[in-house]
This record gives sequence, C-alpha cells and structure tokens, in this order.
Amino acid sequence: MGASLFQGFSLPWGRRKSWLAKLRATLKKSQRRPRLSIPSDATDVETATRRMLLYVMLPSWMVPGFVDWAYHRRTNIEHTSGTGEAVIHCMMLTQVGVPVMMGLLLEINPLTLSLMMGHTVVHAATAFADVSYAVNHHRDLAPGEQHTHSFLEVLPIMALSSIICLHWDQFLAIWGIGGRKGRWRFALKKQRLPEGYLRNSLLALTATIVLPYANELYRCIRAQRRRAESNPGRVLPPKPPALANTPAESASEEAPALEAI
Repeated sequence: MGASLFQGFSLPWGRRKSWLAKLRATLKKSQRRPRLSIPSDATDVETATRRMLLYVMLPSWMVPGFVDWAYHRRTNIEHTSGTGEAVIHCMMLTQVGVPVMMGLLLEINPLTLSLMMGHTVVHAATAFADVSYAVNHHRDLAPGEQHTHSFLEVLPIMALSSIICLHWDQFLAIWGIGGRKGRWRFALKKQRLPEGYLRNSLLALTATIVLPYANELYRCIRAQRRRAESNPGRVLPPKPPALANTPAESASEEAPALEAI
C-alpha cells in the first residue's frame, strides 16, 4: 500500500532533471528546424519588413538605450532620484525585453502577439511615470535625454506595428474576426533565426542594455546604503519651549494654594 501511495510522487531534484531534459530535447529539436532565409537583395514587402525589424529596429533600440543610461550617469542618478528610478528603468527594460525575446525565439500567434501588445501599452504608461518620478526628485532632464526618450518610446510601437502587418491573420484571430482561430500557446519558431544573428544580438543586448542598467541599479543601492550608514538614526526635532501662563491661568493655579492656607 505504501508503494501505491508514493507511486506518483517525485522529489524536487527529480523534477528539475526532467525539466532540464525537456529543455535539452527542445533545443535539439529547434536546431533541426529550417532556417529563416532573409536575402539582402530581396525586394518583396515581407522580406524587407523582416530585414528592417531584425537589422535596423532592434539595433536602433539598443543605441538610445545606452545613450539614456549615459545621461542617467551624467546627472548623478544615484544621488538624486536614486533606487526608485533605477527600478523603474529595470521594469521598462523588462517590458521591452520580453517581447523582443518572444519575437526572436517564439512563433507569432494570438498568445504571443497579445503579450507583445500588452507589454507595449504598459511600457508607454511606465515611461510617463518614469519622467514624472525623475522631475519630482529633482534630477536634471536635459533636452538631449528627453529627445532620447522619444526614440525609446516610439521604436517598440513601430516594431509591434511591423509584426502585426507580417502576421495580420494572427492579429485578427485575437478578436475572432472572420471565424479565425489561432494557437493560444507558446511554440518555437517553425523557421528559426540563424545562430550567428541570435548570438550577436544577445551579446549586443547584454553589452548595451543589461550590464549598464544592472550597474546603474547597483550604484543606486550602494549610494542608498552609504547614506543610511552615515545617518543611522533620525535626529528628533527639539521640543517647543513651554508657553508662559496667562494671568487667568496663574490666578486659577494660585487659588487652590490660597484655599489651603
């Protein structure tokens, strides 16, 4: 009976090994899939749009992202808006980074497209909150930084619009227009991107986005800890001096004394 009770039970490390095995099998399966061909001399609209997405829009997002980080460092973010704004920047990078990784690795279907659209809308709202937070905490926003923000806000919308144009049938399937039904699940691309492009893109994203903003968050946390160590306790304000008694109060205090006499 004891054996039957524990028949479907597995230890955590056993589950971990099974997940790793599934991941390895998925990677091997994806490597056997055909590569997506994007010839440089093709002039059809679909190939030109893919080429624009992969080789123009993605690098164009990395460059202003790094320039924006340089503006944060120049305006001494760790001693002005501090950790709060650094966390907002990490949130915004996640809101763009997740759709980027889905577009590079996963098949575009109603599920992935819906998530991309949701991330883009939330990113636009977070960008507004980011600027408001910086201004309220007296960090100097130069015109150059504000102009850089315009690129960072518009490029994700442009990329999403291009993806919707490439996969218009999946966009209609989100709303069920025309009786279209898509696959609402994650799946690797049927035609994978070249390994060289994926490797170089991930390295460029790490060098221009991930490491700089991780450094920014680290500097802000370190500065916050140093301020806390240099001023461990709050100095309470001095108590206000006692007010002198008015003549009426003095007479009321003297009356019991006279009665006692």
